[in-house]
Formats: sequence, C-alpha cells, structure tokens
Amino acid sequence: MLKMNWEKIDKFYIVFIVVMILLAILVVVSFRGVFNSYLVAYELDQGEETGLFINKDNLNEAYSWALEKKTIPLEVRE
Repeated sequence: MLKMNWEKIDKFYIVFIVVMILLAILVVVSFRGVFNSYLVAYELDQGEETGLFINKDNLNEAYSWALEKKTIPLEVRE
C-alpha cells in the first residue's frame, strides 16, 4: 500500500504541480518587487526631509501663470 505505481500517475497531477510551482515563483517575484519598491520609496523619503527647500518666488510665479490667466469670452452667433 505504501508503494506508488508511477506508471499510473495521471497527467493532471503533473501539470497541476508544474502550474503550482510556476505560480509560487510568480508570487515570490511579485512580492519581492512590491517590497523592494517600498524600500526604495522609504529611502527617498528619508533623503527629502533634510534637503527640502521651497523657492517662494518661483512658486508664486507658477501660481499666477496657472490660475490668473485672462479669459477670452466666447462669442456665440445666434
């Protein structure tokens, strides 16, 4: 009873095991990518806290350029 008859193993189980191994590899690679990107983002965040500088003149110029535009009225013919 403890001996397996290797000749009678169904193809389904072989394909199933191969697919499960491939999916396990895919999950491991995916989680490695997610956690690696989290670590890179954390390192960038730590570096930006010390070197943060806002140039108020450039900020005000960009604000006025974006939000204080002259509007051209639309002339609709009747």
